[in-house]
Amino acid sequence: MSKQILKPVSASLWALVLCCLLLSCEKFNEYSGSWHSENVSDILYIQTNNSEQGQNGILAYKIYKDGHSMLMTESPFLTGGTGIPSSPNAGSFNSDHEVMISSDKHFLLTVNSGDNTISVFTIHHDGTLTLVPGAPFYSNGETPVSLTQWKQFVIVLNKSNNPVQPSSSAPNYSVFTLESNGSLTPVSKMEVRDGISPGQVLACRTSPFVYGGNTWGFNYTPPAERLDLFSIGTDGVLKPGPDTPAIDPQKGGALGLCENWQQHVLYVAFPMEGRFSYYDMNTITGALTHAGDTDAGRGCSRFCTDNENNWLFTTNTMENSVSMFDISNAHEPRKSGELALKQCGPVYNTLYYGSSTSSACVSLAISSNDQLLYIVSQHTNPDLSIGNYNYLHVLHIGSGSGLQESYEPEQLPVPNNFMPRGLAVLQMK
Repeated sequence: MSKQILKPVSASLWALVLCCLLLSCEKFNEYSGSWHSENVSDILYIQTNNSEQGQNGILAYKIYKDGHSMLMTESPFLTGGTGIPSSPNAGSFNSDHEVMISSDKHFLLTVNSGDNTISVFTIHHDGTLTLVPGAPFYSNGETPVSLTQWKQFVIVLNKSNNPVQPSSSAPNYSVFTLESNGSLTPVSKMEVRDGISPGQVLACRTSPFVYGGNTWGFNYTPPAERLDLFSIGTDGVLKPGPDTPAIDPQKGGALGLCENWQQHVLYVAFPMEGRFSYYDMNTITGALTHAGDTDAGRGCSRFCTDNENNWLFTTNTMENSVSMFDISNAHEPRKSGELALKQCGPVYNTLYYGSSTSSACVSLAISSNDQLLYIVSQHTNPDLSIGNYNYLHVLHIGSGSGLQESYEPEQLPVPNNFMPRGLAVLQMK
């Protein structure tokens, strides 16, 4: 009798074990290095900012529909260029939009700030990258840090602020034609005041105007302008635009720029103030008119919006946190959430900005379906013995619940003496 009972019990147990094994294998395969495009919503691209000669690279991550991330086995894709060396020089690392995907989704571009070049990759159907012939290309200046696109033209911001070697030229905005084969052909260049360390360039989405934010020079005599404004012609030539609004001389430099193209408002981050300002954009002249200011968090420095322009997200770099604002009324940003990111590390004192977490959020981007927020935090603490705080965070966005970091952040395979930066998102279809 006992044997007759034991047989079905054993069979049931074996069936249960087999079922568990199958489920485990299925889950393993889902997040393994093998390609399952139906489970992947986005590919993320992050620059390693490796300052060894010719060793800068791009990390590529698959992002699954539930928010899990998986490093692609082919990573890193070497740029052929050199990143910028780590340094306590704050101005050198104040930048945004270091990685960009072309408007036709055919190419990925990134800056190599250490050797003054721009790398261009062909994007393949599976998200892998191949350098185009001739890349990397000379940036037409020194310390390129930011990229944007207007029609067939790519605009490169050359910061002229290398932490380990003096600059021999003033900062400039250089325009290139992005050719059908991915090569870059120089078109025009506009120099700006020396020493102002501009950090981001932004092409208006709806009108032929280019904006820039200057992170330094606010303590000069006379103080430098915090914003640059140019028009761009159909030939790609930049010309000075209207004067930008005067800013309180006691106010620190500007960094992040973000456009609400639905309501023609420009948001400008002021990291030293922990707040951002917003300006009405004249669609005919490009002129800016100050419309208001909003508090965010310590070191409010970079932005992104959702794809419908209803939400604005800010990185608060000094405290490694993110704020979320309702901008359905662009002139009344309403904070609807704030989240301190995981794995902030020990707090230390910086040379310029007071105390800071060891991990500092410096790049952010929205997912293609508006449900996830991607953030890169870099190890900024000069004490390298404390561990590695270079991380990728994936946050879930809830209209009612705000921001949530459901999973532990992914430690980037980048040593803590390099500062990874830049985020570009490719939607997988």
